[in-house]
Amino acid sequence: MSPVNIIKLSATPSTNTYLKDLSKTCFLKDYTVVVTSRQTKGRGQVDAQWHSQPNNSLTLSVFKRFKGLQVSQQWYVSMAVSLAVFNTLTHLKIPEISIKWPNDIMSRSKKCCGILIENTVKGDQIDSSIIGIGINVNEKQFNDLPLASSLRLATGNYFDISLVLKMLLQELEIELTRLENQDFEAIFNFYNKRLFRLDAVAVYSTKTAPAFNAILRGVSKSGLLVLEHEASQRHTYNFKEIKYHF
Repeated sequence: MSPVNIIKLSATPSTNTYLKDLSKTCFLKDYTVVVTSRQTKGRGQVDAQWHSQPNNSLTLSVFKRFKGLQVSQQWYVSMAVSLAVFNTLTHLKIPEISIKWPNDIMSRSKKCCGILIENTVKGDQIDSSIIGIGINVNEKQFNDLPLASSLRLATGNYFDISLVLKMLLQELEIELTRLENQDFEAIFNFYNKRLFRLDAVAVYSTKTAPAFNAILRGVSKSGLLVLEHEASQRHTYNFKEIKYHF
């Protein structure tokens, strides 16, 4: 793996915010990493909060520059990062892993990892990305979060967080190199094969449809969820437009 500059913080409100502010004051090399054992104001998708327990979670952000990656292709960054986390948990033998669109990582239908990617755009190209990843590693309980899990709860085993970090950074470089090589088709196909509830009947809802059965058939190349309704009709949905029911 390429040499990595790892900045370790005892605590910070947000590793993404810390790295974003740092990028404004100095030139950052690829795979500059900010990692903390305690994040006080972690963020998730669309202003959601990411809750983590001090010293039991892996919370980090990674800086990566791109050349020639179009804004229209930004969805591939999310897919590549999701695959990197998926592959890491596979190596750690976490059971029943899947990717819940757009980029939550599940084990046995419970969320154990969240991803937040913030892109800097110049013209019609993505100049750089700050990739925030939070993995629940050794937590043993989640109060008022029945759909949350951790690697420890999924396996019964205690994990060395530094080892999880090392493996994750290796997988990130593999998948982001694949992205830089414009192997878009492989990323797209690998991602779709690992989707949570793929080809299964499940209950969903929208603001206009309280509850309905549909089959998840994949995600489009523009990042929309593809659901098959009755009479084999297929519809696509944006993020936050549709809700999963468990």
